[in-house]
Amino acid sequence: MRRYNNHFALAGLLLAVFTVTASAADRIVTLGGAVTEFVFALDSGDRIVARDSSSLYPEPVRALPDVGYFRTIGAEGVLALRPSLVLAAHGTGPESQVRLLEQAGVPLVRFDGAPSSRAVLANLRRLGSALGREAEAEALAEELRDRLGAVQRQLEGVRRPTAVFLMQISATSASAAFPGTAADALIALAGGANPLSGNSGYKTLTAEALLRIDPEVVFHAEIPGQATARLPGWLKATRAGRAGRIHTLDLGFHLSFGPRLAEAVSETAALIHPDLDFNP
Repeated sequence: MRRYNNHFALAGLLLAVFTVTASAADRIVTLGGAVTEFVFALDSGDRIVARDSSSLYPEPVRALPDVGYFRTIGAEGVLALRPSLVLAAHGTGPESQVRLLEQAGVPLVRFDGAPSSRAVLANLRRLGSALGREAEAEALAEELRDRLGAVQRQLEGVRRPTAVFLMQISATSASAAFPGTAADALIALAGGANPLSGNSGYKTLTAEALLRIDPEVVFHAEIPGQATARLPGWLKATRAGRAGRIHTLDLGFHLSFGPRLAEAVSETAALIHPDLDFNP
């Protein structure tokens, strides 16, 4: 179950552009779904006055004003809400609008997109300090570290099946996650081995190239209305397809490296290693 739990930790590399006192941060605007979850994870959801359109979890946040998609934000709409603090995900833009927020004197905290558990733990504590939630942040960091550690202990000495994550799958190609992506980091944490190397980010590979790689497990982005049965024949001809090991991932849950990271890793590990029992 993908229940929200205040005992999960936040992720991402935190960059403080302004110093914010905890008492002043009582009108928070969150830009980015994972960022919004971060604030709720530190028991500060009641301080959010608006969020961006990608912030859909936890459920209560949907009732808040929507200032638009975080990658195409408008400074005027954000400033109209008189925020005392803006929390912005990696990729918030355009930069011209971000500069307008800064020039208006709005305290701004940005998150880098580094998908690593080390960044999660270190920067949870930093955000806890910014929000006056130091004790809560420390408790969350300890629990997340323990839960991720439990998964890693189960994976010790286990063979790591090859696994890839694909997007934009067509009859002739797909966009594949190479090192440096959240998908690559998730696969590693979940006990898989990404066979793709020599590049970073997402790169388009032909169906022939992916058939030569022949991964044991395939993950692809969850797309409403697109079932595994409707995927192209070449994908179903891979080892993963023949073994029924093509799985969907929810981008907002599995790849955000947000407060539900331990649950996402456990679920993914269970798909890669169905013979092991992972309790999220």
